[in-house]
Amino acid sequence: MNDELNDLPGPTLHAYVETRFTLLNEEMKGLKLHIDRAFTESDLRYQQRFDAQAKALEAAFQTAKEAVQAALSAADRAVSKAELAADKRFESVNEFRKTLDDQQRTLMPRSEVQVTVQRLEEKLLSLQKTVDSNQDERRGIKGGWGYAVGVVGLIATLLVIATFVINRAPAATPQVIYVPAPAGALLPTTPPQPTPR
Repeated sequence: MNDELNDLPGPTLHAYVETRFTLLNEEMKGLKLHIDRAFTESDLRYQQRFDAQAKALEAAFQTAKEAVQAALSAADRAVSKAELAADKRFESVNEFRKTLDDQQRTLMPRSEVQVTVQRLEEKLLSLQKTVDSNQDERRGIKGGWGYAVGVVGLIATLLVIATFVINRAPAATPQVIYVPAPAGALLPTTPPQPTPR
């Protein structure tokens, strides 16, 4: 029975399978190249976005630095003016004594100071809680952006894969492969026709 199968015209099963594997490998190489190109382009876009964000942060830091420098300069000028004012204030001993007497008469009692300090501590504690909650909220927003970028990347990848699947070329029809006839065999005058499936 094996001899009868080998004597049939057309390609052998081994040759047919080899041809199909070769075609499938070529198609897979093309798909891999296309997917690699898509990933490379995506990486480039992400890098450009990252660079733009880094530049924006650098500009913001520079602006903040300039604002701090301006504030420090203004504070230095204010300290200089305060020192000059203090020097003038203490020029005369009589003026100093009068100031001490006035302070002694107008100082707040200790109990009032304690109540005021306690209120200020409560306000500071409230402000600290507000600042902490704002920082926690910002951390949550930053984490949410990371997840959002990951989800968008996943969706883009799935869309690219779906596009490849939808736009894939129809399967190629098998080609007839001729095998050389053994020496002394009579050849047909017309080539064999593929058998319908």
